[in-house]
Amino acid sequence: MNIELIKTLRVLYVEDEIALRDITSSSLESIITQLVVSDNGKDGLEKFMNHDFDLIITDLSMPVMDGITMIKEIRKINSTVPIIVTTAFGSQNEEVEKLNEIGVNAYIMKPVDVMKLLQIIDESINQ
Repeated sequence: MNIELIKTLRVLYVEDEIALRDITSSSLESIITQLVVSDNGKDGLEKFMNHDFDLIITDLSMPVMDGITMIKEIRKINSTVPIIVTTAFGSQNEEVEKLNEIGVNAYIMKPVDVMKLLQIIDESINQ
């Protein structure tokens, strides 16, 4: 795992669940120096359009705009930025099939294990 490269990434993290967002973003901020946090898909999309990100980490079920809609809009703008989804659904769920169809690079189960997330980030940026 290339931690030095991960440290330099500009990452957008979109999560509406306050406790999970606080814990995960705090852990990520100790490694990633350019982390931007959002609490819903609409705000996440606006931040994406106004900044240059190397990677997106997002929840699916959020208020205002859900993660699927946000991802589809982002893919219209940028088809290559790696996107990692945090989900409470298992790998058998039809949501995971949708994720593959809209160009999600990877997903991780909640609650997020930050070390596993870092490994997935490393794999996603090297695809």
